[in-house]
Amino acid sequence: MSATSLARLCWSLLCLLLVNAAGATGIVRQSYTGEARDRAGVLLYTEKHVVSSLEGRTTHSLTEYRAGDGSLIATLSADYSRSVAMPTYVFEDLRLKYREGLRLEAGEHIIFRQEGDAPEQSARLESESGVFSCQGWHYYLVNNLELLEKERITLNLILPSQLRPYPFVVKKLQSDEAQVSAELSLKHRLFRHFAPKLRLRYDKVNRRLIEFQGASNILDRNGDRQDVTLLYSYERS
Repeated sequence: MSATSLARLCWSLLCLLLVNAAGATGIVRQSYTGEARDRAGVLLYTEKHVVSSLEGRTTHSLTEYRAGDGSLIATLSADYSRSVAMPTYVFEDLRLKYREGLRLEAGEHIIFRQEGDAPEQSARLESESGVFSCQGWHYYLVNNLELLEKERITLNLILPSQLRPYPFVVKKLQSDEAQVSAELSLKHRLFRHFAPKLRLRYDKVNRRLIEFQGASNILDRNGDRQDVTLLYSYERS
């Protein structure tokens, strides 16, 4: 499995935020931003996440990725109305003309990917049991930080680049009263040493992600992997 495959999978990232607006319909919209930098501290791109929820349940999220000059380079739109753990979604890289995601067809979940003008590749999801897609795994983690403190967590995460789910292990690295950091890696021994590991740092008090380190789902202009450190800022109520 390539580093790009893992990167595109794991970038589901990043939801639980502070509430900042509520409409007459009862829909609450939450937002936060992230800055992705390389090892030298150079800004590579920014993210803006907007999450909609109804009666405390997430229904939709939209993430916009912008280059340093402000131009839109990618989007991620997810629909959680049927399942928070396994939302349907579409990720699109506008520069590379790449798209991938999960959709429903005749009651079945279809994993798909498409590069440029090439024909779309797709496959039916064989089993939904214990499977997470898009940002669903992040919701699970943020609501089970106490479990992460005690033991390793195994999650079956959909990889559209491979048209199937793969088991991943999340293990605690460090923890104190305020924060917990964890590492996510492939469970399969044959791939574990070749695939990049992702590191996450969570705010335990507010239950939200505050830092990400590892391979980004946003590739560079040449379509190559880039490693980033992402720091997140949350809007106040």
